[in-house]
Amino acid sequence: MKITEVKTYNLKYPLVEPFANSHGWSTARSAGVVEIRTDAGITGWGEGSSIPSQSAIHAHLIGKDPSDIEVIWNAMHQHGGSNIAAISGVDIALWDIMGQAWDQPIYRLLGGAFRDRIPAYASGIFKKDKSDITQALMDEAKGYVDQGFPAVKMKIGFGEAYDVKNVAAVRKAIGDAILLAVDANCGYDVGTAIDVGQKISENDLFWYEEPITTDDVDGYVEIRHALKVRVAGGEGLRGRWAFRDLIQKRGLDIVQPDVSIAGGFTECRKIAAMASANYVRVLPHMWGGSIRLAATLHWQATIPDSPQVLNSIPSLFEFDMTENGLRTDLAKEPIRAVEGFVPVPQGPGLGIEINREVLEKYAC
Repeated sequence: MKITEVKTYNLKYPLVEPFANSHGWSTARSAGVVEIRTDAGITGWGEGSSIPSQSAIHAHLIGKDPSDIEVIWNAMHQHGGSNIAAISGVDIALWDIMGQAWDQPIYRLLGGAFRDRIPAYASGIFKKDKSDITQALMDEAKGYVDQGFPAVKMKIGFGEAYDVKNVAAVRKAIGDAILLAVDANCGYDVGTAIDVGQKISENDLFWYEEPITTDDVDGYVEIRHALKVRVAGGEGLRGRWAFRDLIQKRGLDIVQPDVSIAGGFTECRKIAAMASANYVRVLPHMWGGSIRLAATLHWQATIPDSPQVLNSIPSLFEFDMTENGLRTDLAKEPIRAVEGFVPVPQGPGLGIEINREVLEKYAC
């Protein structure tokens, strides 16, 4: 089997209602999609946070055997530039092809699933343009609990007054039995992160995500030592090298690689192995379209609990609850959370079928 054609798509979905994290307002959602066709009639789909160049496609993909996944990954990285986010989409598409060729879901090619459905946390609760933002955040969080989610994550990083007031309000809205995580999106310096973290940790937080810029390894170590709350991060890092020091110096309790940014299945397996060797828990980040959603489910299904005990900390899946037609409409049968759990796709490859009308609608 040989690769005969590669097509790329930059997708953009305009939001009806903008929302903000600590860095600014979002008015659209985007995705880089890779379609790889073969002479066997099999088409694979991948999603990266960017797409590969045409020169890289022609040099490293056309005419190649799609089963040479590791060889292709290394060739693109060593000779096709260092855009690992673009390689991610290619890698996912190649695994999708091989799963279809062998009539197996990707998780089985990766070694098998420890779970066929994954408990999810509702990821949302952004800042919005509301007259009473606190009440809006409380209502949104309570709505997720009513849908059966066992955990929620909210955005912070908007200053001490906003964070302290609204984290306490959301905790009150969801009650004591629901897990609550917060995400500052690298919004603080070390001192502010510690100060805010000490105040909001009184609300029984499950983790404190990306309080500072991810490349400040020593800063993360300092924050971990100063706070009595798990520290998480790493969603924007690319390749195993970017994760090495954060993991080996124990800057994080939970590392969160994104399969569409960190290098696809091929590289994320190596990152997970490095984390396991250093006793750091892996809970993947998921913030994207239907392809990334399916890919993340396949990968997270293969990650064992750590530690493997009778009552392990749950392998929580990030289920994006914000408006995004690239997640809800791009697959002909959207993946949904059911009573707080997300099923792992069981069809060959990624186990989803792309709606080409939606693909063309949002291509730009």
